[in-house]
Amino acid sequence: MPDFLPYLLIALAISGLLAVIFEEVIHINKAQSVLFFGAFSWILLFMFSPDTAMHQQVQQGLEHNISEIASLWLFLVAAMTFVAYLNKKGLIENIIYRVLPAQISERKLLFLTGIFSFVFSSLADNITATLVSVALILSLRLPAAKTLRFATVVVVAVNSGGVAMITGDVTTLMIFLAGKVSITNLLLLS
Repeated sequence: MPDFLPYLLIALAISGLLAVIFEEVIHINKAQSVLFFGAFSWILLFMFSPDTAMHQQVQQGLEHNISEIASLWLFLVAAMTFVAYLNKKGLIENIIYRVLPAQISERKLLFLTGIFSFVFSSLADNITATLVSVALILSLRLPAAKTLRFATVVVVAVNSGGVAMITGDVTTLMIFLAGKVSITNLLLLS
């Protein structure tokens, strides 16, 4: 393996990170940037493998990474599909409207929205929990300023609750699958 290759791979990783950070400036989707730089890095590793043993090591590493990504993707798709189905059937919205009293103060509603978002993001992934919670807020038909305030509470609560359980956050799920932390530790940390 040439001496410059590790530096080139680090430069590609930094370029990928910068592309994600400046997505709004360069108008290229994060996923496209990450896939491009990741694929290009693997291609370089294959091209500069000096012998068959190293080529097989690189191939095993690629297969391992693809396997991890695929299992994580399948889990998230299954979780989002389940929640989307429940939401489409109106089950989540019906439960919320049955639990909420007919008359409630804005402060209590804001507090309950935060609690719901926190708990729900522990059960579903952050994206799904945010979408469902914001859909519930929009169904209340609040003025724009209040809707924005509620949406802010949802985002903070979802991100806080997402790390409490392995199903709520992709990063937490990856750390759990790697055996770095247990459910008990996650609950104590949150």
